[in-house]
Amino acid sequence: MTDRETASYVGRPIARREDAALLRGAGRFVDDLHVDGVLHLRFVRSPYAHAAVREVRTAQAAALDGVVAVLRARDLDLPDLTPPLDTVGAVEIGRPILADRLLRFVGEPYATVIAVDPYVAEDGAELVELDATPLPAVVDPLDSATRPPALLHEPHPTNVLYENKFTAGPVDEAFADAAVVLRRRLRSPRQTAVPMEPRGILVEPHDGGLRVHASTQSPHMLHRALVEHLGIATDAVSVVCPDVGGGFGLKAHVYPEEIATAAVALRLGRPVKWIEDRADNLTAACHARDQHIDVRLAADSDGRLRALDVDVVCDVGAYGVFAHGHLLEAMGTPSMIPGPYRLEAYRFRSRAVATNKCPEGAYRGVGLPVATFVHERVMDLIAAATGVDRVEVRRRNLVAAVDMPHHSITGQRYDSGDYGAALDAALDAVDYPGFAARQQEALRDGRLLGLGIAAYVEYCAVGSAVFQRRGMRGLAGFDEAHVALDADGAATVWTTLPAAGQGLATTFAQLAADELGMPMERVTVAPVDTAVAGLHGNGTFASRSAVSGGGAIALTCQEIVRRLREDAADLMEIAVDDLEVVDGRVRVIGSPGNALEVGEVVARAPAGRYALSRRYDPPQAVYPYGVHACIVEVDPTTGRVRLDRYVVAEDCGRVINPLVADGQVRGAVAQGLAGALFESFVYDAEGQPQTASLMDYLVPTASEFVPIEIHHLAVAVPDSPTGTKGVGESGTLGPGAAVANAVADALGSECNTLPVGLEWARAAARERLGRGRVGSLAGVSGAAT
Repeated sequence: MTDRETASYVGRPIARREDAALLRGAGRFVDDLHVDGVLHLRFVRSPYAHAAVREVRTAQAAALDGVVAVLRARDLDLPDLTPPLDTVGAVEIGRPILADRLLRFVGEPYATVIAVDPYVAEDGAELVELDATPLPAVVDPLDSATRPPALLHEPHPTNVLYENKFTAGPVDEAFADAAVVLRRRLRSPRQTAVPMEPRGILVEPHDGGLRVHASTQSPHMLHRALVEHLGIATDAVSVVCPDVGGGFGLKAHVYPEEIATAAVALRLGRPVKWIEDRADNLTAACHARDQHIDVRLAADSDGRLRALDVDVVCDVGAYGVFAHGHLLEAMGTPSMIPGPYRLEAYRFRSRAVATNKCPEGAYRGVGLPVATFVHERVMDLIAAATGVDRVEVRRRNLVAAVDMPHHSITGQRYDSGDYGAALDAALDAVDYPGFAARQQEALRDGRLLGLGIAAYVEYCAVGSAVFQRRGMRGLAGFDEAHVALDADGAATVWTTLPAAGQGLATTFAQLAADELGMPMERVTVAPVDTAVAGLHGNGTFASRSAVSGGGAIALTCQEIVRRLREDAADLMEIAVDDLEVVDGRVRVIGSPGNALEVGEVVARAPAGRYALSRRYDPPQAVYPYGVHACIVEVDPTTGRVRLDRYVVAEDCGRVINPLVADGQVRGAVAQGLAGALFESFVYDAEGQPQTASLMDYLVPTASEFVPIEIHHLAVAVPDSPTGTKGVGESGTLGPGAAVANAVADALGSECNTLPVGLEWARAAARERLGRGRVGSLAGVSGAAT
């Protein structure tokens, strides 16, 4: 990085530059974009979980005044959206753009109505008639894996779409001579991301191709899918990202609705807009986290973990998402169940199982919140069984800082960090030594307090080599940046990573300004546009922006600075090594008055010399980590769990902007707490959604939370070009485990199912109070009774 006389922008709590427009209501989201002659599209969706289609009758809908067209699968005649997988143990399953013969979940689209007005399109959709024969619904993933009432993707002979078995170390020997052997079943609820802005796309026919405005986290993935499915030239399609009102992984995929909308625009030769409503968002945008985990653990009497034997069943719904497929959680969860702990013997079986439910995809953390839930319950179970304090159990098992980098038993390379320091920081903040007395005093008053701890580590900024090993051929793994200087010396930065509320227009400008040695106000971060400079990349998901996008920006800016010094050396007739770029000027080191303005150097250079691109493909992932600690109180009358304190001690490497980083952590913790205490997407035995509105799917508000205290560690990160690790997802990893452990500590009864059920908590609370109000539970969290 260029030396500066002024303070570096990186590390400073600079206010987010994008917020002013959003707070004034001047944001430009997809539905704010208006073009002449636009048509509005509405999807007709399946009311059945599983059914055979006999006929789709469209005459009444087509006759409605204002309806331009009603199109079915055979009218569009598009190939299935099939995630390209080369993964051992995985089946490639195609997903129809519009369902034709079979309907496989409530909410699956099977026809489109296109009208001059969105309300007319809605009315027309209600007039489409479906003649279908209901088939047995497959709802229970455990039954679906063994004795399903129906096969969902014949001729594939099973509903298990992916299975992986793994063994490392002397598992059976460890169980044979362990002092403690325990077995539990843990349950993680099905959730969905509920972004403030649902999905949306506007497609304009343009010069024989398409100009697409999409609310997406992966514009280049969408661009590729449109080219391949519509059979048009690569340079005839461009995808632009306006403001994106949240994504959280849900918008990291390509959906059938996006392909269908583009196909309709191409067919009709008119602009077409589709905006998802909340009901469709809840039932048809991807879900996540729906897992059943059987855990068997072996430990020594001193609390040291010896072995784990785990069976993971992931309910992935009716299809895999594009381009990740149905592998995300079935791969991610078991690979990280060892967590931040040393483990020498591990066996798992992991299965992705199809059911007649909405397909599962990415949601902030992608399987790792479930992995954390498992290994942190394991730590407290060991403490309860051995009588060793739960903190001491963790200390005895944590990977030590002196052992970094550490290769986990599943092959993860934990790059850097001090897990023990994170534990100390969290415990100091909640006064762990003093909590026992506080808990005792509350118990004497009939109040049930509990303290929960959750340590975690996660992978982020995964590169192409990892995706290739996983067999995910449709994921780039790298990201690119394009930086252009103008004759005034200002810089514009384009990347392949759309902003979805995480402040990239600010943090990327901070990074670029430091690298270029210019004032930050001279740097503009432009919206993502796939037509710019031939860029291609992965997109914004898996906490990759700061590392992958930041790495691409750094490489590009460093080359620009090299050229500035080289060109200025010729102009000033001085050695390159005697020049530096500071505050928008190329100057002689030690003689700041002897300088050229950057704009002057650019103006005298050949065209295009200061507009260039670079790619950064992370050679290996980086591993953020941390410890969450929370204190809760359980109301014995209602079973309600009230948060009292919540502390995060985490290490995301070099913090680009503390305001942005803290906002990311707090938002992620809130989503993690939502899954621990409130959110669960429920289907009945017939595959009908029971939580299909925000009246039933309980998204919490700010009043349900407490201020989240954040403590950042700063350990050097050797494997990141910007010194950063991801911060977007890690806050979701700890809350489920921390809350479960705190509730167990309060009630003296194991909490192995999320979200915490009110009836269960009420019954356990009354039982706890009925056993008397003596004896601290601190140190043996989750003790069974």
